[in-house]
Amino acid sequence: MLHTRRECIKDMLNSAGFVNVQELVSRFQVSSETIRRDLEYLEQEGVVKRIHGGAVSVRPHASESAYQTRQKEHPGEKQAIARAAADLIKDGDTVIIAPGTTALEVAGCLRSRKNLTVITNSLPVAMELANCPTINLFCLGGHVRGDDFSTAGITAVENLRIFNATKLIIGIGGITPERGLTDYRMDESALLRTFIEKADCVIGIADHSKFGTVSVYNICPADQLSHLVTDSGTPPELCKPYRDMGVQVHIVDPYA
Repeated sequence: MLHTRRECIKDMLNSAGFVNVQELVSRFQVSSETIRRDLEYLEQEGVVKRIHGGAVSVRPHASESAYQTRQKEHPGEKQAIARAAADLIKDGDTVIIAPGTTALEVAGCLRSRKNLTVITNSLPVAMELANCPTINLFCLGGHVRGDDFSTAGITAVENLRIFNATKLIIGIGGITPERGLTDYRMDESALLRTFIEKADCVIGIADHSKFGTVSVYNICPADQLSHLVTDSGTPPELCKPYRDMGVQVHIVDPYA
């Protein structure tokens, strides 16, 4: 029973990225002390990191799923996050939109904006906004990657040098307070770092599955975010460190 319970906790962590002590107590009908011992054991195994009220999954080298698969993951959360992130974009802004399925949802929410300049290396974002007469659209050149339909490499970086932006929309591959924002590809991460240098305001978008995940390549410390938009599936305990850094955290309810 002990082994089975701990395996179930592992499965829950792999699925949600976070477990709450009281929810585990209720589910397994054991004491909070028993659950804390389980989490302490799993932490010693290197599976979790304990935090106040629960634990988060430790996934040091997460890999990214295929673009088409990611489009189908957490659709309600992505749409709610996109609407909230789009609300932070005002008419007249110059916005960099990085690649990603949630960022594409943001682009769809910006079609009616007036006097908006958008710079992107995402081909789906460019196609989404290409026929909007009130949006001045620039698509960065570079090596085209077929796995997420975006451009990257030195050409894209050089193209970006002529621009400055008021805001950046950046989808987050993984985020932790200690490691900050991380990504899955070396060339993409280099371009994302340049995006951040070029923007006055950095708006990070991440559904609950991205919290506690560390990917291979560093992007920036978390305190470089101006805003962090996530869904209500992210426990408040995971949001608190970013608020303490001065990041404005927006939690949206996909079912509201």
